[in-house]
Amino acid sequence: MIEFIRFKRGQQQAKYIRLEPQFEGNAFLPRYALVPLAFRTQTSGLPLVSIGESVNEGQMIARAGNSASAHVHASVPGIVSGIVDTQLPNGHSFRGLHIKTGGSFGILGKQRTPYLWKQSDQTGLIHFLDLAGLVNTSGETISLAEDIRTAVKQGIKTLTVMLYDKDPTCLLDSFLARRFIREVAEGINIIAHAMGAAKIIVETGTEKKERALFDTIGTVIPDRDLAHITVSQTYPAGTAHTRSAEKDAVVIDASTALSVYESVQQNQPMLTTYLLLTGKTLEHAKVIKVRIGTPIGHLIEECGGFKSKNTHIIINGLLRGTLVDSLDLPAGKGIKSIHAVGKDIDIQQQLEECGHCGQCLRSCPAYIDPINTVRHIQRDRYTSETLRSIALCSGCACCSAVCPVRIPLSAIIKSAAARGDSYAV
Repeated sequence: MIEFIRFKRGQQQAKYIRLEPQFEGNAFLPRYALVPLAFRTQTSGLPLVSIGESVNEGQMIARAGNSASAHVHASVPGIVSGIVDTQLPNGHSFRGLHIKTGGSFGILGKQRTPYLWKQSDQTGLIHFLDLAGLVNTSGETISLAEDIRTAVKQGIKTLTVMLYDKDPTCLLDSFLARRFIREVAEGINIIAHAMGAAKIIVETGTEKKERALFDTIGTVIPDRDLAHITVSQTYPAGTAHTRSAEKDAVVIDASTALSVYESVQQNQPMLTTYLLLTGKTLEHAKVIKVRIGTPIGHLIEECGGFKSKNTHIIINGLLRGTLVDSLDLPAGKGIKSIHAVGKDIDIQQQLEECGHCGQCLRSCPAYIDPINTVRHIQRDRYTSETLRSIALCSGCACCSAVCPVRIPLSAIIKSAAARGDSYAV
């Protein structure tokens, strides 16, 4: 089905092929797991195991590298067979522990007593979330426990929950909210208890079925002060109301709430994650619950493999996502979707192809000049206006989406920002 994305500026639209995913349940257990120690620009975790050492399912194998990172656990039992370092096409690095699956599973299929979070105080519950390695994936992937600790120190009492997809091509959060709304609601309640929230703001889409999600949350946690905000379907999503709701608040998404619920219910660390696999070169679109560290290639096989020659894999959405060039890269805590696309995107596209149409300028919600900013970045000419533009860029990728010759404008600006080539405005 062809879906259109309407941009806030310029009256422009982008179209993409949307496949309605089916829920597949648990993915097959991987023959090996490449458990991420660091991804993108995060500080690498500090390994607690050595090559050749046996590990148990759920064992902590690396401590968080800094306060924003999360502890890492073995998603499968087996032997640590190596440490893998590689570079992604966008310049970000990846590091992981390679575990060859073997031995008995100590958690899988076992009946476990839930963690009694209602009987725990804030400190105890935050400590549980910390040890479980849970993360907040509503923005850049960070430690959920540290996010809550910071809020408590600052006296923040508002919890804002996004039940929509920031990148409309990445359908995972809205899918999970619809399918597991009662479990998501329980996860919201647990996080609210951990931070001592006085108010919970729920953001949904405008459709009737999405509005109904708020009503269900109210029946699951009736003793909470709840408020509801609808988010328009233009891109980037958000209004003055949503910006106000997300300011001075802990902001989470459906994926985070569901992960918290499952870890607390099973009294175990975060060993699995939900993932959308889609794209026009896949046989089927599916949402699968996968073991962290499962290689992307194994998951694509579960979707029936490629139906035509594939050239690119994009993680976390067609607009805001990241290109990867290896099917051996694993599913990690911060990955929500995998798009298998054909030859629609040319990552080598050069600035000389620019036709000076001005569409990127007209579509930018931050009112910057994307093509001019990129020219200055690539020529290493950082004027004050260039630095300001890099700082203002939200990474929404409207500019890249409307570019007729597909110059990866947003990716170039984001890479410059990741290198620190900007200043606060």
